[in-house]
Amino acid sequence: MKRDKILELILITVGIILMNLGFYFFFLPMDLVTGGVTGLSVIFEKFNIDAWISILVLNIIFLFIGLIFLGKEFFLRTIFGSLLSPFIVFILQIFKVPEDLIIRQLTETPLLVSAVLGALLVGFGLGITFRNGGSTGGMDIAQIVLHKKYHQNYTFSFLITDGVIVLLGFLVFKDVEKLLFSIGSVILMSIIIDNYSIKGRAGSTLFIVTNKPLLVRDAIFASVDRGVTMINAKGGYSQADKTLVICVVNRRELNLIREVVKNTDTDSFTFIAQTKEAVGRGFSRD
Repeated sequence: MKRDKILELILITVGIILMNLGFYFFFLPMDLVTGGVTGLSVIFEKFNIDAWISILVLNIIFLFIGLIFLGKEFFLRTIFGSLLSPFIVFILQIFKVPEDLIIRQLTETPLLVSAVLGALLVGFGLGITFRNGGSTGGMDIAQIVLHKKYHQNYTFSFLITDGVIVLLGFLVFKDVEKLLFSIGSVILMSIIIDNYSIKGRAGSTLFIVTNKPLLVRDAIFASVDRGVTMINAKGGYSQADKTLVICVVNRRELNLIREVVKNTDTDSFTFIAQTKEAVGRGFSRD
């Protein structure tokens, strides 16, 4: 268990580092405001406030908002990510690493490349962080407060927070092209985060109606390392007693186990449902 927690912490750290590298080298030099505390820091840099300072101050403010509204446990779980993000940006800025170090060497269309590569790095970074139970704090806290305390759904909370920040960025920089690329980056990041942090654990659930449940169970055990659940069932038309065998598998195992069931009981009836997330032994460390 301790090793799992250490691995989770390492992965959360890697995720936060990737997120901040994407922000620093792609969003910040091109003034792309993609919402959140980092988006606000892009705006504040226009007024000569270093990004790491604004990220740190805003994250601390939101940390205490989280402590007030969400409790001490949430505060302790969030403090690591809230402080690591500004620290990474601080290191980059204190050593005067040029923000455009990568962009100026890659392309004659830096805005497009920044929007895409920034979204990829930030999206995967956040996906790794969320998948391992971490948080970057900041505006996420405001969205959770709106959801839990004021019963607003996450879509509304996202629009109220990040949407307003993107719009504020447009009002400050007055650049329609940057606004459109910022919106595109937000959409791309959302897709990456959703697919990696949640669908990355997706699987398929087989519901097998059979008269040979023990044979089917043993065949599944022999072919793949998956458990099954067996439930007594009755045919609605035939009124015959049957057994419903339920088994969750990952995508790689689906075709194999489907063939195994077919060969074990040719009279079985199987339907397969897409499972959004599967956790537990064999699917995660939970």
